[in-house]
Amino acid sequence: MPDAARLLGFAFANADFLFEIDTSGTILFATGAARDFAQTDAESLIGEPSGKLFQPAEGTKFANFTRSLPQGGRIGPFRLKLVGGNEANVAMFRLPDNDDKISCTLAKPGPRGPLPTHAKDSKTGLPTRDAFLAAAENIAGESDALTLLDVPALPGLCGKLPPEQADRLLASIGATIKGAGAKLAGRLSETGFGLIADAVRGPTDLASRVRAALADGGMPQAMIQETLVSLKGRNLAPQQRMMAVRYVVERFSAGQQTPGSVGDLSEIFDNMIDETQTRVRALTDAVADGSFAFAFQPIRNLETRELSHFEALARFKPGQTAETVQFAEALGIADAFDLAVALKVMNALESDTSHTASIAFNVSGHTVESPASFALLAGFLARKRKLAPRILIEITETAQIVDLESAAKAVTALRALGYRVGLDDFGAGAASLNYLHGMQLDFLKFDGALVKRIGKSKRDDMLFAGLLKLSNELNITTIAECLETEEEIAQAKQLGFKLGQGYALGKPAQKIPPGSGGQDESPRPAKRKGVRETWS
Repeated sequence: MPDAARLLGFAFANADFLFEIDTSGTILFATGAARDFAQTDAESLIGEPSGKLFQPAEGTKFANFTRSLPQGGRIGPFRLKLVGGNEANVAMFRLPDNDDKISCTLAKPGPRGPLPTHAKDSKTGLPTRDAFLAAAENIAGESDALTLLDVPALPGLCGKLPPEQADRLLASIGATIKGAGAKLAGRLSETGFGLIADAVRGPTDLASRVRAALADGGMPQAMIQETLVSLKGRNLAPQQRMMAVRYVVERFSAGQQTPGSVGDLSEIFDNMIDETQTRVRALTDAVADGSFAFAFQPIRNLETRELSHFEALARFKPGQTAETVQFAEALGIADAFDLAVALKVMNALESDTSHTASIAFNVSGHTVESPASFALLAGFLARKRKLAPRILIEITETAQIVDLESAAKAVTALRALGYRVGLDDFGAGAASLNYLHGMQLDFLKFDGALVKRIGKSKRDDMLFAGLLKLSNELNITTIAECLETEEEIAQAKQLGFKLGQGYALGKPAQKIPPGSGGQDESPRPAKRKGVRETWS
């Protein structure tokens, strides 16, 4: 039997209708009992948006799941309401090497099977946070309550025990929570647990149960914090209720306090909306008037320690910079933020009387892959092209670049204007080699987490050295980031890195030091054979 037929048989053993979509949600393939779910035949669904299979609010949920699904990720089964009014169990899987296609299955509702093994915490046997939230979509109702339990000292307590005893303790806690009579229970973080149960008959003595399990494990004095949130809410639609549940659970998992007083979800939902609107206003105001700050960190030649250039690091409130940039992308204003950063960098260069320092700044992958967004940035940079010899542009990959062809055209256009262009955090994502193949680049800044692994594994070092050799042969300058010791500098230099960045080479400063420049060894645009630089 051919492998494809065998795999299809396995799929049908657990589903009634199979379909495949691309990352935009368009159906590429469909087979099975389509009429039972979509009221039409399978072939007529090809080329149609997958959202049309579901009721509008459910289609939004389906789209959110597909957008958050990583390469090699799997989710489900979870229950959604179809356009005809019936329900179906939905599961999806994103193949690691399948051109960003997502395989989906629909099955008629039946008894709920066990969660996939990978969706359970291996120590307690409870669902993980993501699995807990996915299951809550179909379980949580207005008559239920969410119980959150935090044991702050749990990691330290387990660390004092022999590994076997610590494992037994965590398994005991898991069994205690599973036996508390809840509809759904999960391990939400290293120290936190959650349950959804009927608000009237739910487990009100969960803290004492877990405290007893800890005492049996020899830890009678552990502090336990318990919070009860009613899922009843004034005029909340089911999707709003679930948004509020997700918001509370994610804040709890991150170690943040549940907003508002303990009560029903209406107050929490209102607080969530108010907080989001406040953040939107603050961010858009900061982008509009450039009220964020910069810190300038030097990048140096690893051999001579000569200054190559500075990187302009955007700074918001302490500890909020990365989160703020991700929030800007989620709001769809990454292009406006990139433009504000470019404007601020140009102003810094024009006010630099030494006229020697070069500056690198970040541009979101979202901006370079969107022709409309990139046009705004390119128009501004074209007017400032006299400063191009002193500018380097680092493309960041907070979210994976989908339209590589458009991104490659954007890079070509920037280089045609005289700007040097590279990739930030190279090697952090599975698509890095695709970017290297698809875009004409001047430099690569290797991800700090990878740089930290230099010298830890001979195999990794050989792979690293191969990438560096390939980069050098392509006239691409390589930069190692997060160098914090002289030993790390020596290892990076020995492996083949040309430039480096990190506290061992210079900490970020609020201003560019007067007269900075030295010998400018920053990467220069270099044509590769057969490359024609045009923008269309």
